[in-house]
Amino acid sequence: MIFSGCSCQNSATNQNYKVNLEVWGLFDDSDAFTKAIQEYKKRNSKIGTITYKKMSVDSYENDLRDALAIGKGPDIFVIHHTWLNKHIDKLEPAPTEILAASGKKALFLNPRIIEDNFPDVVQKDFVKDLKVYALPLSVDSLALYYNKDLLNQAGISTPPKTWKEFDEVVQKITKVDSFGNITLSGAAMGASSDRPGNLGGGKINRATDILTLLMMQAGTEMYDSERNMAQFAEFPASFSGKDKAPGQMALEYYTKFSDLNSAQYCWNAQMHNSIDAFIEGETAMMINYSWIIPRIEDKAPKLNFGIAPVPQSKDQSGKGVDIDFANYWGLAVSKNKIMTTEEGKPATATNEQRIAEAWRFLTYLTMRPDFMAPFLGTAPTDSADYDPAAEYAEKQGKPAARRDLIEKQKEDLLLSPFAQGNLIARSWPEPDNLAVEKIFDEMIDDIVLRNENPEEVIHQAQNSVNLLIKR
Repeated sequence: MIFSGCSCQNSATNQNYKVNLEVWGLFDDSDAFTKAIQEYKKRNSKIGTITYKKMSVDSYENDLRDALAIGKGPDIFVIHHTWLNKHIDKLEPAPTEILAASGKKALFLNPRIIEDNFPDVVQKDFVKDLKVYALPLSVDSLALYYNKDLLNQAGISTPPKTWKEFDEVVQKITKVDSFGNITLSGAAMGASSDRPGNLGGGKINRATDILTLLMMQAGTEMYDSERNMAQFAEFPASFSGKDKAPGQMALEYYTKFSDLNSAQYCWNAQMHNSIDAFIEGETAMMINYSWIIPRIEDKAPKLNFGIAPVPQSKDQSGKGVDIDFANYWGLAVSKNKIMTTEEGKPATATNEQRIAEAWRFLTYLTMRPDFMAPFLGTAPTDSADYDPAAEYAEKQGKPAARRDLIEKQKEDLLLSPFAQGNLIARSWPEPDNLAVEKIFDEMIDDIVLRNENPEEVIHQAQNSVNLLIKR
């Protein structure tokens, strides 16, 4: 049995080996990769079997951690884009060079290749110390869903492009009766999220991501990489002449939609979950990711809705930097594994070879076919141009991760706002995405439900996040 890290120096190892690969995913069924696996095995004689397992979202991170700890985890598995720092000790970065089909070593993956082929956010999330740790098949970013009929009836010809226009649309569409009940909401905004354990009336799906987006657009610097500290409650050095920090301003802007005294009051605890409210025609707009599209089409096939780029913070002259927020997963390779054959006997391949073959397949799934051609055997004539990432984006109906595919999706009626959003998307190194989400939810609830001071609330949240970082 072999259970070791990658030495990446042994050039005299046996080349007559076979490697079986196990892949763990979350949201895709196995048929999403059936053709890719079949085509790949035609081109790589070193591969025995490739098994894909769809795991349970609820227990995935714990299951993965436990399996990797005893050397029986997957060879390739998905990680959230915020997980790199948290799980980097379990990951093996891509080799900078591997054996090409010619039998000679050739340059493989490096940060420049990632920068040229993927949106900026991918390099920031999955490249560290000049090493590539993961690659995505899809990147998702926020966009504005809107009910065309409700906007048309209100005399609004186009969806809002700025938050000022957004406020005007909300105010124009929202209807409140004499008892203060919202009979029609202009937008699903202002409440905390509907994460597990926080379910209930009036919850906003992905509320904390929307709030983070607003913070970033306002000029908030979420994180200080030099000091390894969250700083979203602070005044950035470039932010002057204001009484409030941009993070606090964003928090107050978001929560005003649940303030009965606000001109933009449009949401309360009596509303349905934001997705259900949009599907039922009870709210005119919501901000969400692309994965909501099938749910809307399934539950409300006749709903006349459109999707537009997320509103931006621009001054009256239109100046400002467009910013979106990303939430996505990437494929990574495990550092160690106890390697055996299907009969339980010791494998003929080394851990170094397993890692190289895992990265070869991972890169085949995500990179352009012309990039992978030197590293694989000759493709059959009928599949020379086969592109697994292109097939995945098309068949799964997801926003693409690769720049060349993003360019093609700009013409897609529903996916184009997400494609455009991916190019301007940002993220920040959250120490624990689920714990941070809970902290941000509490921050929203402290203002909306408990009427606490926003400045104190956001500093408390920042302190809580920094305690997570120090753990």
